[in-house]
Amino acid sequence: MKQISKIFPLLACSVMLFACASREQTYKDGTLYDISSRGDGSVKATLHKIKGGFNLTVSGKGRTKSFENDKEVPWNYISKRIIQLTIKDGVQTIGNRMFNSLTSVQGTLLPSSVTAIGNDGFNENFELYSLSATSVENHSDATIYIYQETMPSESDVYWRYKNGVPTVWSTNKMLFIGNSFTYYYDIPKLVEGLAKSVHEMVDVSYVVKGSSYLADHANHTSETGMQVYNKLLASDDYDNIILQEQSTTSYGNYDKFKNAVASLTSDIKKTQKRCNVKLYSTWGYESALFDEYDSIPKLEKLITDSYIKCATEVNDVSGVNFVGPAFTKLYTEHKEMATYYSDNRHPSMYGSYLSACVHALSMFKDINIDNTDFYGAKLNQYIQENDPTAQNPKDFGSGITQSEAKVLIEIAKDVVSSYTTETDDEGEQE
Repeated sequence: MKQISKIFPLLACSVMLFACASREQTYKDGTLYDISSRGDGSVKATLHKIKGGFNLTVSGKGRTKSFENDKEVPWNYISKRIIQLTIKDGVQTIGNRMFNSLTSVQGTLLPSSVTAIGNDGFNENFELYSLSATSVENHSDATIYIYQETMPSESDVYWRYKNGVPTVWSTNKMLFIGNSFTYYYDIPKLVEGLAKSVHEMVDVSYVVKGSSYLADHANHTSETGMQVYNKLLASDDYDNIILQEQSTTSYGNYDKFKNAVASLTSDIKKTQKRCNVKLYSTWGYESALFDEYDSIPKLEKLITDSYIKCATEVNDVSGVNFVGPAFTKLYTEHKEMATYYSDNRHPSMYGSYLSACVHALSMFKDINIDNTDFYGAKLNQYIQENDPTAQNPKDFGSGITQSEAKVLIEIAKDVVSSYTTETDDEGEQE
């Protein structure tokens, strides 16, 4: 009996090793599975070895089989190593639990031939980009988006190709909080108009008051503080909230600035599901120059460094929209366009347009504003139609020419690509 008990574990181990070896051989490049509902090979799945794992390609014409549980699915033991799923046109249905175990795949194109998805055919985290013009009968928890290249009226329902990648049409909801450095020429609505002109879905609102501090906006009992807090309580779906401090406070009273940012950020994180908090770095101007900060570039760098410091020290601040450096670049390199309003402090229509470009490039993923038609008479028209009660100044006169807009866009692109919130990266901030 003792001898048998010794032999049995060895036999069991050998069987397990043989099973593991067989299983490993089953999952290799080119492995083919018949997954047709009738078992006639009309629909097959093939494993293809790719970098980091496998691509599972489903091809053929007809309906696929269903499974009672994930263990029955032929690629179950390698499911976590499948990182891509390709479904070819011709496949008509997706059977029960067919791709439920593919937790390493985020999404895939769904060809127009697919008309129905069985129970738990995909898991709840799957995103399906349907090419069908009609709705698909979906009995899984996967989200299905419908293909549409033109901007839809409804958000998070349709998808398009953006730079060759399937991208959901989603509204980027923004809130600007600041003072006259934000409301001159209605910078928030310039961002909105610019984004819409290049087919981005966006909804921009603001809370602004002249000469106000972020501490005022963070105070729930002040006029603007109540406005801010009520907006946060009324909606939990802001994507970006942009904070702009009074022009000299960022360096003149850094602790006040930082504490206000921390307080507002705390309120935002408590009330919003997924919101980026961005700091709107402002610019230097002549009447604010002092001591060794005796030029606009020197003062602007002091301001920019304060914003960078705050962004790195306050938890949950996701970055800085570097408007200040863009202003300095316009001021020093393009004298033909006035950076400042007639008071030599606030932004001119050029400065405001430049500010909008920086914000748009900083808050939209892969946005391309090179071919925008948002310039000239369209600026006045957009503000009048979408924000008629905006504070003055908001009159662009004959507007900004196309060539001027291109210059401002290039400045914004250069600054956004060059500046970071890394305080030790001095080379990128020169």
